Amino acid sequence: MRDQSRPEPKESILRSVIEDFAEAGRMVDGALQGWWKELGELGTDPARTRLCLVAAITVPLATTMALWLEVESVWWAAISGYMTIMASGAASIRKGLLRLAGTIGGAAVGFIVARWLPYDHFALSLFLAAATMLGVVAMQVSPHGLAWLFGTITSILVLLEGLNDPLKVPYIAFYRIFEVGIGVTASAIVANLLMHWHADPPPQSPGWRHLLGPQWPALLHGMRAAIAVVVMMQVWIWMDLPQVTEMAISIAVVMSAPVIGDGSLGTRHAVAERSLHRILGCFLGGIAALGCLAIGVESFPWWLAMIGGSVWVGMHIQNGRHGVGYLGTQAAFVFIVTLIQGPAPPSSIMPGIDRFVGISGGMAILLVISLMLWPNEAERKVERTS
Repeated sequence: MRDQSRPEPKESILRSVIEDFAEAGRMVDGALQGWWKELGELGTDPARTRLCLVAAITVPLATTMALWLEVESVWWAAISGYMTIMASGAASIRKGLLRLAGTIGGAAVGFIVARWLPYDHFALSLFLAAATMLGVVAMQVSPHGLAWLFGTITSILVLLEGLNDPLKVPYIAFYRIFEVGIGVTASAIVANLLMHWHADPPPQSPGWRHLLGPQWPALLHGMRAAIAVVVMMQVWIWMDLPQVTEMAISIAVVMSAPVIGDGSLGTRHAVAERSLHRILGCFLGGIAALGCLAIGVESFPWWLAMIGGSVWVGMHIQNGRHGVGYLGTQAAFVFIVTLIQGPAPPSSIMPGIDRFVGISGGMAILLVISLMLWPNEAERKVERTS
């Protein structure tokens, strides 16, 4: 006799969907509360305030240097400066060198494979999957994980940005290295002028030897990330979205599930929370940037001041204590990408809207795909015991 207390499959699915939406609402509410708490603490911690000051000087300096040197993507130099800022001068230089080394290697790989991959869609998908998996796994197990990750990101960026015109790939690869070098140089100068040297030993990493043993969760995570990136590219092509740069940026911010205490991967809940934080940070930073664009500021000093103020707030939240650091990182990232569009303060809001919508759409696609791939709590227990 059938157990009457057992819910029908459709009822169970409907209940799960309702619970997922309710949980997402609670996550968004908690993230917004953390955001406002962080804003209320601006300027209360001297160490964090100094770090914010470094960011507020580094990014405008990198932007000015990139404009003076007439590079192609000024925003990438600004992002590189922001992302290499650490709590000491020595740590900032180390991270900058790892980023630069990875960028050089990734640009070289992108330049080599761009000779034939743009003409072979299947081979392009395989390369994206392999590169993503390598970068994500290396980030978790290698002592030089940052270099591996930046190498992966750069090779993907160079390849995708050259899809429309493969003959421009050498030009793109050169300028990616040049732009990252500008950002790293600006970060190193400002960090070592305003912060202590304080050379800490590099973090310990588990290494590559046990990927099929204790490090299996890292390999599994890399597989999931690779699938997410390839499916996202297919969806982007299927929807016939023209902004290849925005797709490349979204892939560069590829989903990375948090590692938890027992060494295994996070659950679908943890991935959803991290993804929602990124999307919410993207929305907050994009709205702030579009508001600044709507003002129509054409003064160069005021434009730099708006950029400096935004990264001040972003760095403050990124290093906060209320668990919403990704909101700060993503908000600063999207603000920079939206507000810095060319060789001068933007004269129109429309390119900023296009870029903001493209990045937001890419992040939303990654969220949906990732929630389909990452395990729930019960599935994670099975993975851990097996």
